[in-house]
Amino acid sequence: MRWTLKPKPDSEKVKSLSKALKVEPILASLLIQRGVETFEEAEKFFRPSLDNLHDPFLMKDMDKAVQRI
Repeated sequence: MRWTLKPKPDSEKVKSLSKALKVEPILASLLIQRGVETFEEAEKFFRPSLDNLHDPFLMKDMDKAVQRI
């Protein structure tokens, strides 16, 4: 397996997110590369809530796992 580097994000997006989150540009750049581009998305990323979780029963054979437990 080889590492796949993502392209550098747009510098204006980095500046904007960095300012909104009050973090260093390098952290904002990493967040953008991971798909976190807004303050709201960053809030969900850093402070998730139970409402944002997927239904565990969407996983294959979850009902069998529950029965086994």
